[in-house]
Amino acid sequence: MPSARQRASAGKKYGQPLYASAWLDDRTACVAGGGGKRSSGIPNRILIARVDDVDGLGEPESWTHTDEDAPQRLARHPGGKYVVCAFGGTLGVFATTRRADASDDGATTGVGAGASSSSSSSGWTIEACHHELGLPARVHVTPDEREVKCAVFDASGARLALGLESGEVKILSWPSMDVEMELGAHEKGAVTDIAWSPDGTGLLTTSAENATTSNIGRGAAVWSLERGERVRTLFDESIVKSRARNVVFRGAAFAPSTNVAWTGLNLDGQGWVVKWDTKSWRVLGKSRMFRNEPISGFAVNAQGTLIAAGSSEGHVKVIDAIKFTPIKYIKGAHMIFVTTMAWNPRGNIILSGSADASGLATRINTRSWTLRLVLWFTVFVLLILGWTSVLLAFFPDPVTSALQDGDYARAAQAVADYFNEANVADDIDDVVSSAMPSLEDVTADSAL
Repeated sequence: MPSARQRASAGKKYGQPLYASAWLDDRTACVAGGGGKRSSGIPNRILIARVDDVDGLGEPESWTHTDEDAPQRLARHPGGKYVVCAFGGTLGVFATTRRADASDDGATTGVGAGASSSSSSSGWTIEACHHELGLPARVHVTPDEREVKCAVFDASGARLALGLESGEVKILSWPSMDVEMELGAHEKGAVTDIAWSPDGTGLLTTSAENATTSNIGRGAAVWSLERGERVRTLFDESIVKSRARNVVFRGAAFAPSTNVAWTGLNLDGQGWVVKWDTKSWRVLGKSRMFRNEPISGFAVNAQGTLIAAGSSEGHVKVIDAIKFTPIKYIKGAHMIFVTTMAWNPRGNIILSGSADASGLATRINTRSWTLRLVLWFTVFVLLILGWTSVLLAFFPDPVTSALQDGDYARAAQAVADYFNEANVADDIDDVVSSAMPSLEDVTADSAL
């Protein structure tokens, strides 16, 4: 029987394990995955689904089958039309097209599971397009089918960086898909993530190799494209004090306009986020995301303001990228481990996918706490003003004068003297009687 956490999963089920995700616009996402060989009975597909304000990620509005190849990673070209899909050690190129009469917010008509890549009712369609680029159906990037673990375009879209299961890092030219550069390799583990530096001259990669203190030179690396080699291996000095036996970096990102980068880090089964100074590559800060579970998915939005992490237990957490303050925690977002995460271009919706066949789009509203603080402050000020008005109405002029002068000691003394020398009850009766009509007036009015 499923646990309470599993039953609470809010993801949309798509009938296939999900391993990859990308965004077409702020409201439309791609998710991909499958079961591999046709004998598994689980389809291999790239799906397009729209995010609804009420229900979140909706039914697929279009899709394309990928035969017996299960999609493992997606990389959307910055130009907007093409999506590169990694299948093991090969790459396939697909074109996405938006219907001319689709609404600006991505709304579509005729949404349903019966749509296909040729559906005329869909806002977006997707189909293989290798012929128009002069490419084969599957581009082989490694001679022995070593699996592609991550694929990321640079900002210009002229180059595609690949991280392989073998630990190798390759740069491909677009759209020829020729290998332009082989930078080297993480020797003891697969590449888990790649991030381009803002100026496009370098890469930050993370690896599944164990980066304990006895394994200096492993884990996360900085690469120079000008020199064509690794120029630094990152090391968190606090790992020495922790005496951790299992140290694995998972997730990499650069800030768009500051000298900051982030990596995910699993220390003996605990998930952390580390912030780095990209000039010295020293640690600027660290925050624990998950206490008893490692990070399995990691993403920083394009604005560099929010970090999202998914755990091996299916939970999703979002924190402020600078202050590391918690923003949102979705417990039981998925029934099992998170496999993929991606932020929409606007940076306010995080998409997560899992091998349990579920996809979840979570909207993040970072302004809500600010508005609440402003509201509470306004209420507090109104209460102070109201209480001051009450004091001025019931107490004599010396108190009023003292309050206006800001002499609170004199005001307190005036109040004390008033209670000692005056009959407050009589004054209150006078105020009430002056505000109420006399019995004679009421009798006269009734007679009329």
